[in-house]
Amino acid sequence: LSAHVGCSGRIVLKYVIASLAVSGLFLSFNSAAAEPAEEIIVTATRTAQTADQTLASVSVITREDIERSQAQSVADLLRGEPGVSIDNNGGAGKATSIFLRGAESDHVLVLIDGVKVGSATTGSTAFENIPLSRIERIEIVRGPQSAVFGAGAIGGVVNILTRKGGPVRFDGLMEAGGQGTTK
Repeated sequence: LSAHVGCSGRIVLKYVIASLAVSGLFLSFNSAAAEPAEEIIVTATRTAQTADQTLASVSVITREDIERSQAQSVADLLRGEPGVSIDNNGGAGKATSIFLRGAESDHVLVLIDGVKVGSATTGSTAFENIPLSRIERIEIVRGPQSAVFGAGAIGGVVNILTRKGGPVRFDGLMEAGGQGTTK
């Protein structure tokens, strides 16, 4: 090709190749920026991993999912997750138990910001007392996690991560009962 085109043709060809290389470079940067970031899961192995790197079955409920669901309680929010069963002993505000993959509720480890929570007498967590407005995300790891978290995690782990920072805010909650119970 260069034998027939001459010196000026070779220079133009070099500019065309250089411009194609530079445009390809910009396209690769744009496509990398457009891809969504992988969600990082810490609960499954106590190390930072993406959801597809963990061997465990993991679900993540983000703040956007919480707002979109319009759930009234943590139990309502968890009820739609695969492998999760909820049992309420009464109406709203009553004792709630969670079962992962058929395991007993005392075999499900519940963490809030990585700290184990639960009653010393019953072993269950008071889900009815956790306000949805203070939750940033929930990581649910289904299946046996006793090698990582101990004997209390035979059914799985529910890690509730709370919202951080921001200005000091005061929240209030008022409930009324009777025939038309409201919140």
